[in-house]
Amino acid sequence: MYEKLTARLDESYTVLDTGERVTRIREYVFTVVPQAECAHHSGDTICGACAETWQFDYDFDDPFPFPRTTHRLTVRDLIDAGQLHPGDTLTMADTDIRAVVTATGGLMLPDGRVFDNPSAAAIAVLDQ
Repeated sequence: MYEKLTARLDESYTVLDTGERVTRIREYVFTVVPQAECAHHSGDTICGACAETWQFDYDFDDPFPFPRTTHRLTVRDLIDAGQLHPGDTLTMADTDIRAVVTATGGLMLPDGRVFDNPSAAAIAVLDQ
């Protein structure tokens, strides 16, 4: 039996038309597996090879058996580094769903919800 880890993802968003802020924190359970058995970023497993990138968006409880990241990469970081620009359109892999990068460092979905967290935006799209 493999160890289970609990993590939370901030899926909060702002409704563009009204400015309403909707706060939602969702809890996820990950199974620690060897690298050869890990789905990496497309499932509910985690290994030493992908633990760092899972931490960009997810807050894991202690004990956490992997090194902790010291900085979470955000859309704002990518804007500040010149890798993204407000108004850029991003397309989710294997879909035709697009999000627009906002000046505040968010991702606006076609329905007008603006997410601060890229993983939360992707999950919102997939949950529709």
